[in-house]
Amino acid sequence: MLEILSYPFFQRAIIVGVVMAIAAALLGVFVVIRRMSFFTDAIAHASLTGVALALLVGVHPFVGALAISILVGMLVARLQRHGKQETDTIIGVLFSISLALGVLLISVMRGYRGNLFNYLFGDIIAVSQSQVYASIALLALVIFVVCFTFRSLTKIALHEDMARVDGVRVSVIDTLFLILLSAVVAIGLSVVGAVLMGALMILPAASAQYFVRSFRGMVVASVIIGVVTMITGLLLAAALALPTGPTIVLSGAAIFVLSAVRGILTQNR
Repeated sequence: MLEILSYPFFQRAIIVGVVMAIAAALLGVFVVIRRMSFFTDAIAHASLTGVALALLVGVHPFVGALAISILVGMLVARLQRHGKQETDTIIGVLFSISLALGVLLISVMRGYRGNLFNYLFGDIIAVSQSQVYASIALLALVIFVVCFTFRSLTKIALHEDMARVDGVRVSVIDTLFLILLSAVVAIGLSVVGAVLMGALMILPAASAQYFVRSFRGMVVASVIIGVVTMITGLLLAAALALPTGPTIVLSGAAIFVLSAVRGILTQNR
């Protein structure tokens, strides 16, 4: 175990994993409070469509994943504000369309498709140095935006109508939040993949709800749990020769189950 920590590829995996865990946990708190959990899955599957499209036209998969993720995120926001359907219906429709389109694009691809498998379930061990820099830059942006708009994001998460009454520019803040969320999901594909990205963002925040009562406390606890989940999953995967993405998510699931059991036992006392 100590030997593998000396390898550059594992050091990059640790750095990217921790950075993405912090970014996902910060945004995941607002996702959970706003009951947008299904939204992250829709964005993740839409980004897979972007990856397939990028590979077909010969550009970097991240460019396609980011572009399609932001496009779907903006479409959800616009339909939510001006459409006649409920948010979950809109997300469900776009989820189905993007998933079907992704499968269709994959079916017409020729030759080797190994990269697509990595984007489905993640391959954090294979991250490059450029991905390390990109994830650190994204985390810095997430921290800056969350700190700068924390009060507004909190008001929108707790009560959107009251936020408007208080003068919060809901549409602007919401658009910025969705762009950040889409970017985190797009980069997170290399960590746990499209299938599991939603869990990486939701599980730490959901677990944190059992430990704290204040919103700020939930943010801090979510970040700590996210980092512990990532490091535990990576070390277990390395020690037991398991796939990294599922192992990371199952580590988070184990923490969630323990948190839920603790919460139930505490409540019954």
